[in-house]
Amino acid sequence: MNQPFLELDASLLLATVAARIPPALRDNVVVIGSVATAWAFRDVSGMATVATKDIDLLLRPTVDAVATAVTLGQRLLDEGWMPQFSEGREAGTADTPDDQLPALRLTPPGMGDGWFIELLAEPAASQTERRTWRRVDTAQGAFGLPSFRFMPIATHGAQETPFGLLVARPACMALAHLLEHAEPDHNRISTQSGFLRFQKDLGRAVSLWWLAGEQAASPGPVWLAAWHAALDEIHPGRHLKMVTAAQSGLRALDGYLREAHRLSTLGVLAPHGTSFDAFKRACESLGRLLDNAAKTGQER
Repeated sequence: MNQPFLELDASLLLATVAARIPPALRDNVVVIGSVATAWAFRDVSGMATVATKDIDLLLRPTVDAVATAVTLGQRLLDEGWMPQFSEGREAGTADTPDDQLPALRLTPPGMGDGWFIELLAEPAASQTERRTWRRVDTAQGAFGLPSFRFMPIATHGAQETPFGLLVARPACMALAHLLEHAEPDHNRISTQSGFLRFQKDLGRAVSLWWLAGEQAASPGPVWLAAWHAALDEIHPGRHLKMVTAAQSGLRALDGYLREAHRLSTLGVLAPHGTSFDAFKRACESLGRLLDNAAKTGQER
């Protein structure tokens, strides 16, 4: 990995970020990724510790995402938050193509090479590409706001927190990861990393299911209900097709399970010491849950 992860407290991160987001914008923001995972499973280890560098904030609805990014991004820049650039990139100009703009990543004053927020956008309903970019112009230059096609599933039924921010639910985040990589590409996480993006994302889906099993004796019915509710609203009449795609996503881990486990123990599983054998059993169990989802999907 090109940057070491930090051991951070998700509760403190949520409180810090919420304090910087105007109340009028908070309903437009959903926390996803590792921070949302740590918050959801804070009772598993007795703490909300997470190993991460970034706090992913998805902006919705899609029609307001750019305006929200401009308002929030410029506010933080004016307060001294600093842009974070990877691999020698810098803010774009009027001539920079949208898909070559750097992501809008901002770190708080005084943090140096510490954690940062990253802004993402809810995709348009018509988006079929894996990822698209939308331009965000600020006084410090132009940035890109990425949209990933299955993010509406990841954020479906997002839950409230005491901090006034919504956080994504683990079951829906896992389903989004599985669907995203039904046809995995071989893009690397970064040019310095030997790991592939699908290994990380699919490993995250398995990790979420392992954590759910640690949190509750029988999490399956809750996960199935969350999946069907999301598909009912976002992909009505396509349950079996979507679950079949999710099954293909999980099968993409065949032959890559150790890499997925390694990435997971560096990230969301870092506080838990999850063994490879336990991770493998969770992968097999998740496969059986998808089989159940396919059976119930045939009846819908």
